[in-house]
Amino acid sequence: MSEDWEVVDEDEEAVGEEEESVSEEEEVVDSEEEVVKDENIAVGYPSVADHVYAYILGMDEEPKDLGGWQFDDLFIELRKAEAIGDKKRAKRIRKLIFMFCKYKPRRCPIYTIEVEKCPFRMEKSCRVYAYASMKKHRKNKTWFLRGSRSR
Repeated sequence: MSEDWEVVDEDEEAVGEEEESVSEEEEVVDSEEEVVKDENIAVGYPSVADHVYAYILGMDEEPKDLGGWQFDDLFIELRKAEAIGDKKRAKRIRKLIFMFCKYKPRRCPIYTIEVEKCPFRMEKSCRVYAYASMKKHRKNKTWFLRGSRSR
């Protein structure tokens, strides 16, 4: 006989490694959610005290500052996110790198012609965020056309 099978007498009950016998008073709960008073569902989230790391995990809004983080720490986190293949986390980290870059605007190739390459090789990802921020701040030019058209 193989080692996976075990002979059980008629009055015994076989219990697998992951399963557990439950008495009549107890109830088996398989889901991660738990029903609480008034049918509200309580779902647990990891507790993250650091606002920058909470943003990186996607649990918080964009931070106003880096707090205790160093700018170079973002690149370490970016490499970790790329290594595990987490594209959403990597995208949030790239946005943080753009927001808190210490080389903007004087030594950034996006904002000045004098610099050819980014010291961090982030031109491609930062260009997207730079153009998006420029579009937000660009004023609508229809005021010029309002007075010149005859109706």
